[in-house]
Amino acid sequence: MSGKKQDKIARLIKWRRWNKINKELAKADSQTKVEFAAEFGNATDENTYNLLISLLSEKDEEVLLQTIKSLGIRGRENAKTHLQQLAASLPKEKNVLHDAIKESIAMINKRVSQER
Repeated sequence: MSGKKQDKIARLIKWRRWNKINKELAKADSQTKVEFAAEFGNATDENTYNLLISLLSEKDEEVLLQTIKSLGIRGRENAKTHLQQLAASLPKEKNVLHDAIKESIAMINKRVSQER
């Protein structure tokens, strides 16, 4: 991830520039979407979670992979439903994505059990 781009994305999130973020995502290439997904995974704002969920509809596997990982990092229990729906819609030969989904769900389960 390029340092300048990563810093710009982090600043946009920090300053809650949601309109700008949405515009950037709409015109972004796959690598930029991967970088956004990575930053969203480290944020705590509700908007970043919603943006991660919207990235689950991307066709690019790298974007999907980072989005799945970021959802696991976030650890929100309701993300499991979205991940399970994605797993059900993916072809069986997409092993890397299926494995990432299992890993993220395990991370979510662990975090939820620690909070209780």
